Amino acid sequence: MSKISLKGTIDTINKSRTKGMMSTQIRVDDILQISKIDHRINRDLSYNRLPGLLKYFDKAESEIGIFLPALVFSFRENPIVKYNRATSTLELEEDDKLIVIDGQHRIKAMEKYVEKNKLNKDEQINFVSNFLTAQIYFGLSEEDERKLFSDINSNARRVSMSLVTQYDSRDIMNLLVQELHRTTSILKVVQIELNKSKILRPTNQAFSTGARFKTFISYLLFGKKTPNRKDEELIKSQYDEISSFLSKFFTMFFSVLPEVPGDVVKYVLGHEPIQNAIALYLNATIMSSDNEVIVWKEDWETETEQLEAIDWSVKNPEWNRWAITVNPVKGSYKGFVENITLEVTEFIIDKVG
Repeated sequence: MSKISLKGTIDTINKSRTKGMMSTQIRVDDILQISKIDHRINRDLSYNRLPGLLKYFDKAESEIGIFLPALVFSFRENPIVKYNRATSTLELEEDDKLIVIDGQHRIKAMEKYVEKNKLNKDEQINFVSNFLTAQIYFGLSEEDERKLFSDINSNARRVSMSLVTQYDSRDIMNLLVQELHRTTSILKVVQIELNKSKILRPTNQAFSTGARFKTFISYLLFGKKTPNRKDEELIKSQYDEISSFLSKFFTMFFSVLPEVPGDVVKYVLGHEPIQNAIALYLNATIMSSDNEVIVWKEDWETETEQLEAIDWSVKNPEWNRWAITVNPVKGSYKGFVENITLEVTEFIIDKVG
């Protein structure tokens, strides 16, 4: 049975004689062999998080690669008998286990990614040969492990998705949003907030965040919330053409909407389900269905102009069937729950059809 060698120095924690920690690099295939999830320590898996991780792993072989935060483990056995001081190496057998403190979703997604690529041996081998950073704790009780898990997950802060949209160039949709924001002046007028993850209504009158704008584009081009790998390849192959079209589209699109569409005190247009419904309507009316190329109809401008016929005012009683009253500190306004998108799409079709 082969050993798994992990290099690193074991440092004591708060000068404790019984507790320590080491940082090391560990291969993906080794992680899959010796990691163990103890549900007395971790919360239940959220399986809805796995598809996004699988899609992210697809970019592992891109020029810029991917980044994963350090995995955190607890080794419950005595490390002294496993640790070679001369070489600063922890020598583990395949039946030794590292208890997962933080990273269970990443590890479960790795398992699924390897399974998904079981017929593509080259890609599978390349993936499992990658190294990840790991922190391994020693001498922790189960109560210590639970507290460490709680501390990590209570104090960690996710990067704003709009900041990801602005800076993560691995995603072709992020690049497209950045390009459009840089070259299409109307987007600065209506305000697409690339630096914020959330818009605080009603004081902020920006149309959307960068992340929501990316979703709008996906609904417009593909009729779905996020593009798949094939969709992204189509964007890459037609990038200049699509960028030019979208710049023209948004210039016209916002010209037929009220001057400040993100003003939720006056209009319903600042709400995500309404925006997504509009994008779905436009996908059905101005985009041509073709799985091999992204095509828009010649009369897309005429179809887009039809949106001007709709009364987007909050005073329009037709919106009341979906409206809820939101009561922030600075004043109440009409809001909308997320699951009304398809109903609003049908409403738009009926109004302009």
